[in-house]
Amino acid sequence: MNNRSLGLLLVGTGTVFLVLALTLHIAGLLYGVILGSSIVLNISGAGILMKFIAHEKLAHL
Repeated sequence: MNNRSLGLLLVGTGTVFLVLALTLHIAGLLYGVILGSSIVLNISGAGILMKFIAHEKLAHL
């Protein structure tokens, strides 16, 4: 799996967890776990996508 697909998969999964955390009426530890995993997945996916963009930009110079 290349970096673009992995980054998009992580960002998409993080977005799904964010929507679940906002729409479901849950409280306590489960809410924290879902929201925390959403943050981690979105940040790591964005970082992987930034690396991919930088690599592709340098490859075409």
